Amino acid sequence: MCIFCINLFCSLLFSWYGKDTTIFMYSIPTTGGIFGSAIVFYLNKAKIENVCKGKITFFKFKMKCFEKHPEHTEIIESELSSIDEALTTKIDSEIANAVSEEITTQTY
Repeated sequence: MCIFCINLFCSLLFSWYGKDTTIFMYSIPTTGGIFGSAIVFYLNKAKIENVCKGKITFFKFKMKCFEKHPEHTEIIESELSSIDEALTTKIDSEIANAVSEEITTQTY
């Protein structure tokens, strides 16, 4: 982020003082692309982490229900199985996407 912001600031200064700004035609998109990809990587990582935390929290909730109502274990299990399956499917699909995603290099 620092490099991107410094690059923008320098380009504004060069423009203000009437200097040649052609270098910034290449450096701003390059540093902006790196900055953007870092943000996307962080957000995807946080999304997967939050889904996993949700699965753990759901498991703790399910265990508390089993402790409080041991006589209704089958009913609780059948009611909560769809939520558990949805969380597991989401985690599995995110992991499959992360593993199978092909990285392409763009050359201009």
